[in-house]
Amino acid sequence: MEFRRFSYIVVLGSLAFLAYAVHDSRTRREEGADADTPVAFISQVVKANKNWVPNDTVTGNILAANFAQGQRDWKMANYYIDKLNNAAASDATTQLRMMLLAVSAGQYDRAAEYAHLIQSQPKAANDEAGQQMDSVVSDGRDLASLIIMAQAVRAGDLASAEARLQSVESTALRAFIEPVISCWLRAGQNKPVDGNTNGLSLLQALHRGLAAEWAGQKDTSNRIFDALAKAPLTSVGSMMVAAYDIRNTRAEQARAALTAALKLNPLDQDAKKMLDALSQGQSPALRPEFSYHMKGVTAGVAMAFRDLAQMMIADRSNESALIFAQMGRYIRPDVPGLSILVGNIFADQKRYDEAAAALQSIQPQDLDYVDAQIRLSELKAEQEDVSDATKILESLMQSNPSPRVAFALGEIYRAEKDNKKAVTAYDQAIDAAGGTPDDSLWSIYFVRAMALDELGEWDKAEADLKKALSYRPDDPHVLNYLAYSWADRNVNLVQAREMLLKALVMAPTDPFITDSLGWVYYRQGDYTQAIILLERAVSLKPYDPVLNGHLGDVYHKAGRTLEARYQWQRALDYADHNKDEKLVAEMKAKLEGKSEAQEK
Repeated sequence: MEFRRFSYIVVLGSLAFLAYAVHDSRTRREEGADADTPVAFISQVVKANKNWVPNDTVTGNILAANFAQGQRDWKMANYYIDKLNNAAASDATTQLRMMLLAVSAGQYDRAAEYAHLIQSQPKAANDEAGQQMDSVVSDGRDLASLIIMAQAVRAGDLASAEARLQSVESTALRAFIEPVISCWLRAGQNKPVDGNTNGLSLLQALHRGLAAEWAGQKDTSNRIFDALAKAPLTSVGSMMVAAYDIRNTRAEQARAALTAALKLNPLDQDAKKMLDALSQGQSPALRPEFSYHMKGVTAGVAMAFRDLAQMMIADRSNESALIFAQMGRYIRPDVPGLSILVGNIFADQKRYDEAAAALQSIQPQDLDYVDAQIRLSELKAEQEDVSDATKILESLMQSNPSPRVAFALGEIYRAEKDNKKAVTAYDQAIDAAGGTPDDSLWSIYFVRAMALDELGEWDKAEADLKKALSYRPDDPHVLNYLAYSWADRNVNLVQAREMLLKALVMAPTDPFITDSLGWVYYRQGDYTQAIILLERAVSLKPYDPVLNGHLGDVYHKAGRTLEARYQWQRALDYADHNKDEKLVAEMKAKLEGKSEAQEK
């Protein structure tokens, strides 16, 4: 059986065109002019007066909604579009725009209301924009069909949902969506799930297998998962195959899948524990998210929307992904990863209130609760609300103590330069992990090393860096940190050079690794080679004060005094005088000609 990676660029292009066309055409038809000028005017007025609101007219509300949509402020755009009068709302393209804004904002009932209105419109669109608008309305009808389908799935009317899915006219959109959703709709109606995987993507085959498993069609699900086991999978994919085999008491197949997962990720503690349990004749414990699909059709279809949205995010189509993810939340909001995905999209769009609301919708009994609280604390920290961020995590440590929570708390403290508290939190994380963090937390040794280094406890920091390298011997950033630290202390220079040459092969355009290698040559007295590398580092990152300072030092050693002073002055100019006090003092001393500073 052969699998393929489904090409859905045309789907994303269609959705993007749809959003643009609806955004653009309504203003053009209302104003009879280019929309850029009035929208730019609104932008200027709003910036000048935050309390300004447009006149309560059709045109004013449309322009305000245009501006809000351009800012990806779905809530505000939806507010203004909702103020349109009934005469304007009777137009198919206005209804389409209302539907898009409503579903993006998570206002599902209103989105479904507009979807039904769009479906009731005649298929032939009479619009002065001509054929382009025919395409827009046609694509809009397809999206309306999906929203109505989601409404039917939520209500348990699977026959109607299947009919809506079949009514999608776009060949590309239907080919993208149907294989991962129709299998669930068929399974829910006691219809046989197609066990053929030829020509399917891995995701499409996976959903067929999961749907067949839930429906009790074991011959079909076994056939699909046997095919998946032979395909090139990621470690996560192998774990999902192993979970299926464990649920269905297929010990030998599970052992093979877990072995494959460990080959891809040798430090996966979950895979190790599961393999050990099988070796002892026991049934391994599975993480709850691996069996979430067994909750039924609503779970399966909502998972399908989540997975399709994640594929869109991978291709940087966040706005289309938001529409699909919100439809999944409408069907079933407790799907693992779904509300966090929506929160992350809003955060990327700088819509922090909406992001927080999505994360806060996850309840303590939900599988994602701990991850959601951690992400919420990160958002608070990004908005410089460190007090609330730490309170969230400290409270979480009381109710759900775990290495991940302690690690997240340490990261916030380290970002705030409170390295002592950061180290304490990292210590808690390692203790909570039984002294051996799993592969997902290997970097705790790296970040603790950086905090210890800032506290002047180099011996402990060095030990942590070596521990981090035992997890990731080829990580260029860990190699760089340890090697540079040695070079800065003028020790282990030969080993440091070997490590940095290795790191540079993996990250040839990294300015900091390039700088570190140049610094090693500087310490070894090879100023010619050091200049070549340090000049390249500065060319890669021209405004970094440390890199400019290093280049000045090697110019000074090579007798190029004027150039050295120029680089030291650049370093001083680019330094943050509030945070880089030590570097500022050193640059000033060098510019003043103090030999001790110049020899450092």
